[in-house]
Amino acid sequence: MTPQAFRDALDGAKNRGNGLILIAAHCRPDGDAVSSVSATAGILRDAGYNAVGILPEPVPDACIPFIPEEYIIRSAAGVQPELFVIVDCSNPERIAADGFVPACPVINIDHHPDNSQKADLSLVRPECCATAEALYHLFTDCGFTITKENATRLLLGILTDSGCFRFDNTSPEALEAAAALIRLGADRHSIVLEAFLNRDAGLVRLEADLLNNGLHTAFDGKAAWFVLTKALLAKYGVDVRNTENLIDAVRNIRGVEFAALLREEPGGYKLSLRTKNAPWSAGKVARRLNGGGHEMAAGGFIPAKTADEAGEILTKQIQMEFDANEK
Repeated sequence: MTPQAFRDALDGAKNRGNGLILIAAHCRPDGDAVSSVSATAGILRDAGYNAVGILPEPVPDACIPFIPEEYIIRSAAGVQPELFVIVDCSNPERIAADGFVPACPVINIDHHPDNSQKADLSLVRPECCATAEALYHLFTDCGFTITKENATRLLLGILTDSGCFRFDNTSPEALEAAAALIRLGADRHSIVLEAFLNRDAGLVRLEADLLNNGLHTAFDGKAAWFVLTKALLAKYGVDVRNTENLIDAVRNIRGVEFAALLREEPGGYKLSLRTKNAPWSAGKVARRLNGGGHEMAAGGFIPAKTADEAGEILTKQIQMEFDANEK
């Protein structure tokens, strides 16, 4: 999708019917999803478009201060947009739009390499550390004005998806985009404070419990994981939406190449998987386990009756990755 094609699609929507543009991301939104929905809606509204974002599910506490509640809706009931913009969502099954089925043109903007969305226009940039980075380039190339509030929202996605520039998706272009957003007035301090330096005491105790009592390892410590149960969440009063970064406690262990978090869900266990070094691929393992994602950060789902069974299935898949690369 070229910048001109994007502009033409926006203008076409503006000149049809109610002119409404609806923006949605993936279910269980993270920082990049919240960033992409909020900033896209904000930038388009500033440019005179009738745009709203939808976030039907609760978001992580760290993201709440950056959501423009005045143009974010929680339900798509009765909504009939002229254009549907999907951001940061790699497949149709994960779109968080409260059952909305588009009967209008669709635009797909993402950075996941395995994106399978069917859309009239697509912009998929796997080289970007976050969809927010891809959006920064797109809006800049189109000549849109980015206010300090929307610069902050875009920077939220870049910082959270790059782990505050700790992860290997940190490219020179990502750093340059972040610098440009800070020059536009983005509040880096507030993002770092909320996303990285303000952890609830219950979450800290939950992490300690998992590391002390629930850490599993395999392959001489090259793989490590723990299991997050509903009972543990209840014990420490932690909402699941605030647990995305728990996996870093495992990834940070010296010698671990595959770090995983298995979260108890109906019918099995939701998998979050990370790797630290090439050639090990979290993405390949996740794609064999009903999921997908990036090479070093991915997710899937393991249908299993017990955590032990899920762990066995996971380790078999990791073994395949070790075997393939050792050969």
